[in-house]
This record gives sequence, C-alpha cells and structure tokens, in this order.
Amino acid sequence: MKADRILTLDIGADGIRMAVVADPGSSCPRILDFGFAAFDSSLSLPKEAITAMTLKQLLDAKKPGVRRTAISIEGQAVFSRLVKLPMVGKDQMKKTIRHEAVQNIPFPLEEVVWDAHVFDPESPEPEVLLVAVKADWVDGLVHAVRANGLTIQQITVAPAALANAAHFFCNTSESLLVVDSGAVSTNLVFVDGRRVFFRSVPIPGNDADRRQQEIERSISFYVGQQGGRTPQQIIDGAALNGVEPGFAVCMGLACTPAVFIDLIPSALTRERDLQKRQPLWFVAAILFMAILGVWIVSLNVQTGSSSRRLAEVKKQVAELGTMERQLIPVENRIDALNQQAMLYGQRLNERSMWLNVLTELQSILPEGMFLIESEPIIVMEQVAGMRVSVVSYLDKETAGEDAVKRLRDALRKSERFSNQTKVFSRPSKKEFAREFVLDVDFAEGQQ
Repeated sequence: MKADRILTLDIGADGIRMAVVADPGSSCPRILDFGFAAFDSSLSLPKEAITAMTLKQLLDAKKPGVRRTAISIEGQAVFSRLVKLPMVGKDQMKKTIRHEAVQNIPFPLEEVVWDAHVFDPESPEPEVLLVAVKADWVDGLVHAVRANGLTIQQITVAPAALANAAHFFCNTSESLLVVDSGAVSTNLVFVDGRRVFFRSVPIPGNDADRRQQEIERSISFYVGQQGGRTPQQIIDGAALNGVEPGFAVCMGLACTPAVFIDLIPSALTRERDLQKRQPLWFVAAILFMAILGVWIVSLNVQTGSSSRRLAEVKKQVAELGTMERQLIPVENRIDALNQQAMLYGQRLNERSMWLNVLTELQSILPEGMFLIESEPIIVMEQVAGMRVSVVSYLDKETAGEDAVKRLRDALRKSERFSNQTKVFSRPSKKEFAREFVLDVDFAEGQQ
C-alpha cells in the first residue's frame, strides 16, 4: 500500500538522489526504486529553480506515485556544533538549549532554521548537537519541492541521515567513522554509541590524498577536542545500505531516527497543523450543506412558487460574486509573494557564501588558533576577500616553526582562497598568546 511508503530525497551539491522506501521506521525498511538526476551547471538560474526543474525530471522519469517526502540537506550548507549543557533541571533544559544556540550559532536565530538533539537527557551534563541553516535557503528548498506536488514530512541534514543509517546497519557499540564522498564534498560522520559528531569538507571523492589527510586530521580533532574514542572502523558510506552505492542517505531518512534533527520552517509547521484540522472542517461543511438543503426543500414546499426559487438562486449568485471580488486582493498578494520568492532565490547563493567561507576557514585553522573577527575586503565594489583576526596560543605552536606563515600557506592551498592571501599585521607575542591579522583573498569564481 502507498500509505506504507515514503519518498526520500537526498538533495546534494551535484544533484538529487531519490528512493522509494517501503515500511519506513520499521525493522526492515526496503528500497523499492531509486534514481539520480544531476544539476545542469550551465543554467544561469537561482538554485531554487534548478532544484525544482531537476526534481521534476526525476519524478517524470520514475513516477514514484508517493507524495509523502523526507528531505536531506547537504552538509556543506549547514552549521553544526556539539556542546555540553551545564547541570540544569529538565524543566530548564529547553531554555538552556536555546541559550547555547544563541551563543554558538553565528547568525541571529530569526535568520535561521535550527534544531537540537540531546544525546543522553538523563546525564547530569548532557551533550547536545546544534544544527542550523539559513532560513531563506530552506524556504527556497521547500518551494522547489512543493512546486512538484510533494508533501514534506521532515527536513534533516545528510550527516544525520547517515548516522541513522549507521545505527540501523552497523554495530554502534564500537566507535565508527562513516566517510561519504560526493562529487563536490565529503561528509565525515563519527558514530560513537549514542554520540554523533560530523564535519563536511569541500573535498571531492576523487581527491584521495586530501581526503585521507582530512580524515586523519578530523580523527585527531574528534579524539583530542571532543573527547571521542578513536574509530575502530572506517566505513564507506556508499556501502551502508547494501542496495546501490550513494543511496545511504536516502535509506537513513526512512530509518527510525537515533539522531532526530528536523529543520521544517515554522510557517510550514503551522500549515501542517491546519491540514490536520481539515477533516473537522469538512464534516462541518457537510452538516452545514445538509441543513441548508433541508431549509431550501422546506422553503419550496411552503411557497410552491417558482419565482421564489429563482430569487434564491439569484441571491446565491450575488453572494458568490461578492466572494469572488473579495478574493481578488488575495490573488494579488499571492502574485506579489511569488515575485518575492524569486528574488529570495536570486539572493540565496550570495547569503550562503559567507557560511561556506567561514566553514572552510574554520576547517583549516590548526589546533590552538581561533578566529575572533572578520570583515570583507571590497575592491571596485566587489568582495575580493576577507580580513580576519586570529589568536594563537603559543604553547600550541611547534617550536622553530612560524605558525603564522604555516596558516597562510595552508589557506593558499585551499581551492576557495588564492595565492594572494598574505599576513596583514603581526604584533609581537604576549605572555601566552598572540594576535595577528590575515588578508584572505578569494580564488576566482569563489566570490
């Protein structure tokens, strides 16, 4: 039965992977059909429009016959952080989590859609995974999916779906590292019992050397900074579901979630609540129509006059005309909102650019260095780069090595930044740390 199926969509940087899964949330979910459609990079259209067009092509080709949909967002588009909560009562936990979100998410909360997953609520100091994505990015994605007639049940992130797939297919009592590589980026998902920690890095799957270096660096960071265990297994995400390489995220969307992250916008949540009440409205409408029918029949019996019946019909037609005139402002408002949605789509890539830049910069900073301030560098009314202030703890720097030049050279090697990156200011060392400023120049095509 179609009611026992769900359509899962893994919307990545290179395209859309789709799977129809039977018996979602059960002990034996099964992929019935799957497909992939790549984004057409030659189109000069907003990401929202390209996503809608690509999804339509995939739906036309596969004809899944299922509207209920779970979606994953690529890890590169989101901000995530694993934090430990202070000792508070259960009644204060929700408020405390919001406080941590305000402190850790680098955007105002009203500009993002965010969610949190508490790994061990019974612990005196539980850990919580914070995940956030720009609100206009999610709104564009929702518009693209709903334009194809689909009903959205959940929006999560690809690394969380991979973690859920790992919990389903693997023995998670031991520490695991799931490596899921795509055409543009790689997800590194640590699954350590109940805990989950993930990083998304802009390294394609065909760059084996850089990917291996990032795996080793991430393991060191996870063990040293997050207090995790060294992974006993490193698992290729392409082999998780055992059906088709590359569809582990789609399967994870249908598994019972061990890590539950839901990035449904508040407007869509309110709409779903209204849809749940529609059956009650439908029953009320039927009762109203039945009462109205009895009244009309009674009127006809009493009057027996065709002129009276004609007058009633004219009256109803006039009421319908009034309602139609009242709908005109609503239709105009819908047209205005559609135009605004197109404008938001055009600004989508511009607003997500800084999140990608900061994520890349954070991934390059070695242990002991912290970004404290940044500002854009404008050349001829164009963003050419960014000026960043960095603090480095002296006890973390390698003796005999210039840590500042080492960071500068690492930035120059990044595909996002150019060889023009340079040290702007280097004050003298203080007792335990020093602060320096870098001019980070963007590589061509990364603005």
